[in-house]
Amino acid sequence: MSIRHILTTASLALAASLVAGPVVHAQRGAPPPPPSVKTGEMAPDFTARYLTSEGGKFAFPEVKLSQFRGQKNVVLAFFPAAFSPGCTSEMQRYQESSGEFNSANTVVLGMSVDSTWANKAFADSLGVTFNILSDASRDISKSYGVFDEQGLVSRRTTFIIDQKGVVQKVFMAQEALDPSAALEACQILTEVK
Repeated sequence: MSIRHILTTASLALAASLVAGPVVHAQRGAPPPPPSVKTGEMAPDFTARYLTSEGGKFAFPEVKLSQFRGQKNVVLAFFPAAFSPGCTSEMQRYQESSGEFNSANTVVLGMSVDSTWANKAFADSLGVTFNILSDASRDISKSYGVFDEQGLVSRRTTFIIDQKGVVQKVFMAQEALDPSAALEACQILTEVK
């Protein structure tokens, strides 16, 4: 591991810890308002990027929600901040369950307002194999109604989207920390086809 990589990761971890304070505080108050996108509605389409690197070359591929329509269910997991304790635990659990999500014909997409660089360092530190997308502009979080204007982060919210692009389930706050309910919903969608 190069010194540059270590310094970058350490800098990102420090930045995330500074963000985590307001995130934790915001989660202790009143329950968050429900997202504007509800069960039974079409999930708003979006295009988001993530960072990859191979052989020292960086690329910023795009993921479009509609690319999965007619092919796969989607778990869209908004989380507040890379490297924060709750988000680390949540994304680790998704990684541990990734094979079961694959068996349920489901793609997992993590989403935060962190930069592509921070999300890459976060994913690498956890060994995550699914895409963690950047919503640095906050437009996607706002379109789903999960952006916290005070904390300047996305509220922890998970949307289960079927192959038609329709939201089938929404899990919020503490309920969204454990992906087992999301996995169960995806397994039911696969059986119903």
